[in-house]
Amino acid sequence: MAENEVADLQVKEEAAVTRGARPNTDCNFVVQLLVGAIGTGIVVAAVLPLKGKGPLASYMHGIVMERGPVQYFELFMFFMTAAFLFLKSRIVRAQFRVLSQGPVNPTIDLTDDDQIQDLRNEIVNHEAFSWSILLNRIERIIGLWLGSKDISRVSTWTSTESSNDQNTAESTYSLVNVLVWAIPIMGFIGTVQGLGAAVSGFSAFLAGAAELSAIKDAIGNVTIGLGVAFDTTLLALILVTFLMFPLASVQRKEQTLFGEIDNYIDDTMLSRFPSQEQQPIVIENLEDSIEAAFRRYIPDPDRYDEVFTRSIDKAANMVEGRFSGLAKNYEGTLNALADRLQSSVAGAGDALQGAIAGVVANIDKSSQKSTEAAEQLSTRIAEVGKLASSVQEMLQLEASIEKSLKGISASDEFQQTLKEIREHLAATDQFCKQLNKPRVITFKEEIAG
Repeated sequence: MAENEVADLQVKEEAAVTRGARPNTDCNFVVQLLVGAIGTGIVVAAVLPLKGKGPLASYMHGIVMERGPVQYFELFMFFMTAAFLFLKSRIVRAQFRVLSQGPVNPTIDLTDDDQIQDLRNEIVNHEAFSWSILLNRIERIIGLWLGSKDISRVSTWTSTESSNDQNTAESTYSLVNVLVWAIPIMGFIGTVQGLGAAVSGFSAFLAGAAELSAIKDAIGNVTIGLGVAFDTTLLALILVTFLMFPLASVQRKEQTLFGEIDNYIDDTMLSRFPSQEQQPIVIENLEDSIEAAFRRYIPDPDRYDEVFTRSIDKAANMVEGRFSGLAKNYEGTLNALADRLQSSVAGAGDALQGAIAGVVANIDKSSQKSTEAAEQLSTRIAEVGKLASSVQEMLQLEASIEKSLKGISASDEFQQTLKEIREHLAATDQFCKQLNKPRVITFKEEIAG
């Protein structure tokens, strides 16, 4: 969009905000007052030369000029109402003219936001935008749709706007309805005034005026009073009759206008907007788009921390379980060897002590048995040697177990497991540090070939 178009659009949007009130079909009250005053003056000027130019001309002159001030008020209100009907008819015709032009192109794709925005710019730049009900409602519908993409909300808002516009249009007839009601009321007031004058003339006649001229004057006053009474009501009823039919016609046309506007919006916009299932996922702004991308493609760092913690705990539990079993086996083996060594040493000591005691006893009893005692001693010593060899085997077994433990700690599988755990923890720490750093996102525009 060119810069001048953007500037024009901003100016018109600011004008719409400053205008405040939405377009309606109300008429200018000042114009009605001026037309009422000018119309009454024209009628008065037109009947002035009719006096004495025939019965009908004289009657028309008399009904306007000789029936008191009530007739002027009736004419004034009649021309005010006529001005309202004329202005209202022009406004309705202008609204129909915009509707007949079809401001919404039927070929526009309402699923494409760019085309919708172009349509909105055309509506705002339209010469009738400032006073057209249809154009203003379409522009607001487009704005609401672009902001919400909720067809049910747009439909509800459109229905509410239609009701508000119709209620506003009906309220514009309030003054006219009062005027149409007041015109016959003014006629009845003139009737009461004329009857009062006639009654006062009769009272003068009944007072007993003897002279013929006085009687004629009294009868003339009665006649004038009756003329005022009937002519004011007659003029009021004639004027109201001339107003009622155009008023009903204008009201019907205006109701038809709002019905046609609703039908046009339903056919060209609401029925063509994509439904909730057909709409693509639309992100309103860049911040929401980036946040949605992070939520979709990069899980929450807290979840990473939870996953890594579970993995490390699981690996630690596995290593602890393996070494715990090995430690238990090693401890059990040592305890068994220690028990065997203790029992063997205790048995050897008891045997040696018994042998020495037997040797001493035998020496005391008989020297002849010294040889046998020596042999027994040699046997016991041999047993002690066997016990020593058993101790040696136990020490070798302990050394073998220690060597096995060293072999396990030095095995490739164990070292690889520890290496993988270290790498996993290092990668986790690096990734968490990267997540905490500020990010710069660069968008690159590519033109499809």
